[in-house]
Amino acid sequence: MLLLPLRRSHLRYPANKVISYSHRDKRLLTVTLNLGLGGMKIKTHYHLPEGELVDFTLVLGDASIGLKGRTVYSHALPNKQKASGIEFMNLSEQDRNILHDYLITLEQWPKKRGMRYAAKRKATRTTVLPGTGKRR
Repeated sequence: MLLLPLRRSHLRYPANKVISYSHRDKRLLTVTLNLGLGGMKIKTHYHLPEGELVDFTLVLGDASIGLKGRTVYSHALPNKQKASGIEFMNLSEQDRNILHDYLITLEQWPKKRGMRYAAKRKATRTTVLPGTGKRR
């Protein structure tokens, strides 16, 4: 039995925030699907290659922060769009504080029935069953 490391060290919160980014010499607008201190998942029209560094501008209420992120994955969504996982790189202390303050407000919103609060959810370790590749 093989134990894989934790996928991420920061919780992610569902968040639909406007974000702009540069790709193929174009400045594009999209939205986040989830957001945390360590990264985000965004919806895109283009495949972002794994490992690619991208500059983002994230709008959080009255503030906007500039981010540099590395694409961790990109996969297809049903509507010909892509979902890309982005890991933040070199987040400044000021931008980290703005993001942290915003994420605290997300913890205070009422959750849908059956959802646990992110702060109460424990990180899990994935177990891969030998010979099958299935995860448990």
